[in-house]
Amino acid sequence: MTDIKIENNRLAMKNGDFILVDGIDEIKQHIIVALNTFYKDWILDYTKGVDYTYGMRNTEFLEHDVKKQLQGIKNVQSVNNFSIDFDRETLSIKITAEIKTKYGRIDINERISTN
Repeated sequence: MTDIKIENNRLAMKNGDFILVDGIDEIKQHIIVALNTFYKDWILDYTKGVDYTYGMRNTEFLEHDVKKQLQGIKNVQSVNNFSIDFDRETLSIKITAEIKTKYGRIDINERISTN
């Protein structure tokens, strides 16, 4: 499968044409998009996204919700060494994980700003 590359929240282009990604780069892009999609934010499907608002009050729920989003990505086989660190001062959440995919391992170290 192939997808359009996203850079800095914009569709990437070169010489007037879209840049495409596939394989492990496509899965990594889907992971980053999933982690940065807030619950009920996507107009085409209000069930998608992570409920960070409720999750800040209940870390067990947040861990479960984030893992569910990651495991729901096509070609993700398992999520290992998963951890979440919530910074109350900056209202940000650091998510780290090793993700086994059909194409190999992806290391995630993503900081999500909730404000």
